[in-house]
Amino acid sequence: MTQKIILAVEGLKTYFFTRAGVVKAVDGVSFSVKEGESLGIAGESGCGKSITCLSIVRLVPQPAGRIISGKILFEGQDLLVKKEKEMRQWRGKRISMILQDPLTSLNPCYTIENQVSEPYKIEGLNNGSNNIRKKVINVLKRVRIPSPERRMRDYPFQFSGGMRQRVLAAIAIARDPRLLIADEPTTSLDVTIQDQFLRLLKDMQQQTNMGLVMITHDLGIVAETCDRVAIMYAGKIVERGTVENVFLNPAHPYTEALMEALPKMGSKRKRLFQIEGEPPNLLRLPGGCSFWPRCHKAMDICQTQSPPVISLKNGGEASCWLLC
Repeated sequence: MTQKIILAVEGLKTYFFTRAGVVKAVDGVSFSVKEGESLGIAGESGCGKSITCLSIVRLVPQPAGRIISGKILFEGQDLLVKKEKEMRQWRGKRISMILQDPLTSLNPCYTIENQVSEPYKIEGLNNGSNNIRKKVINVLKRVRIPSPERRMRDYPFQFSGGMRQRVLAAIAIARDPRLLIADEPTTSLDVTIQDQFLRLLKDMQQQTNMGLVMITHDLGIVAETCDRVAIMYAGKIVERGTVENVFLNPAHPYTEALMEALPKMGSKRKRLFQIEGEPPNLLRLPGGCSFWPRCHKAMDICQTQSPPVISLKNGGEASCWLLC
């Protein structure tokens, strides 16, 4: 049975207009997500991962940030042509997002019950507080918070980091969205709690058949949770494909370097490989391919012309002159 594409991003460009110049945070990004599928978007910090997802839900910081062009087709409808009032009906109900810092995302002045019940109040449930309270208890049970009847009266500071992240997950899935975006949800968690939370996300996805977009700089998380992966660098996707193909046979030098920098079990080396230099300043991008100043395979053409998107034999795509 063919899976239905629920999200298709085509040529998305999101720029920030500052006094210092134009920051091309997202510059022509395209990808799709099917129902029940997990897509990982990976890359170094500052490559445009989070802004890509904020663009999808139309929450780009204003007034500097603007979506310049492209299409964001969700279940066949272009979100970029919808008015803000219409988007409020889509956020939370059709598309939800888990932000990366649960401590700052939750309001310390309100109880867990108050914050988890907000999506139901927005939806317009006016069947009494008891009905909403039951829904809050049920969704807290879904994210495996113990004793939800008691804990929902607590405040965020009374929860551990892992439990706060589960509260954010509860808020995100409260209205059973078709697409869940998780923006580095395990950044503040230790390894054990991180694994538990990732398993929880996969279980929720299997139960509801929702699409999942996982934003991360940790390739281990991509390998564990995702079906496909898109590698971003300097606001562009430089390679995408299935996790297995990209990890075993990276086609772009940047992807290859990221894989080489990972520690390998049983491998003896004096020090880990590192990518020389740092990501470019998006205000002053180098000419041609943005990665050429750090690429040990760079050619003359890389410095003057941007590489085209090349279709690979394994079904993936990559942007590099070496593939032409």
